[in-house]
Amino acid sequence: MNADHVKTRLFVDMPLAADSQLSLSDAQRHYLVNVMRLGTGASLALFNGADGEWAGHITEIGKKQCTITVESQLKPQVNCLDLWLLFAPVKKARLDFIAQKASELGVSCIWPVRTDYCQISRVKDERLAANAIEAAEQTERMDIAEIREFAGLFSVLDQIENERLLIWCDESSAGSPAHNIAVALQGAPAHSKAAILIGPEGGFSPAERKRLNSLKNCLKISLGTRILRADTAAIAALSCYQSICGDWNGEISG
Repeated sequence: MNADHVKTRLFVDMPLAADSQLSLSDAQRHYLVNVMRLGTGASLALFNGADGEWAGHITEIGKKQCTITVESQLKPQVNCLDLWLLFAPVKKARLDFIAQKASELGVSCIWPVRTDYCQISRVKDERLAANAIEAAEQTERMDIAEIREFAGLFSVLDQIENERLLIWCDESSAGSPAHNIAVALQGAPAHSKAAILIGPEGGFSPAERKRLNSLKNCLKISLGTRILRADTAAIAALSCYQSICGDWNGEISG
């Protein structure tokens, strides 16, 4: 089977090997049979985030089951860069949007953080994961972004390694030539790991700003002269990073 002719890609949380058979979940069966209108014998591409992409076909469809037979590997495993997105969560629809677009843009970890001015008290990890999986299926991405539990900003900062560059999108630096993101990233120290931090629409508190300013691995940047919404800021920052330091130009920092 030629991967170029396969229209359906499916993430399966199971090992992939030639001639193995997979029993799909009810949700996946519904997607293939009722949404994609696939029947017995239909071809599809399979991936699990570890074993590359594989060709497969539907061998059996029942009222409550669907069986896939795995054929051969189409592509070896390729993972995205070690790039995290840390963000103060927003309303549900925009939260879905951030998870989808971050996954499309090659983020390896999506981590919602609780800040002092954050107005969201709860985040559904399973919903974020579902959006990340759907985006990976549609964009031919081989791996799935890790979803981490909603946690306080200071706790998250404590878990960031010294060698990971923390790119802080600071709304108070808007329009500052010294902190222009393109200039700042072009002059950033060599690194192989990065994290982009997007704050809430109310900005960061004085205590949070003091902590961030004290970090040696923190790069404060401006996203232009306008104050962007959180979801827009995330896409803008990720796009700039991938263009200058990431995989859009075929180069990896560090």
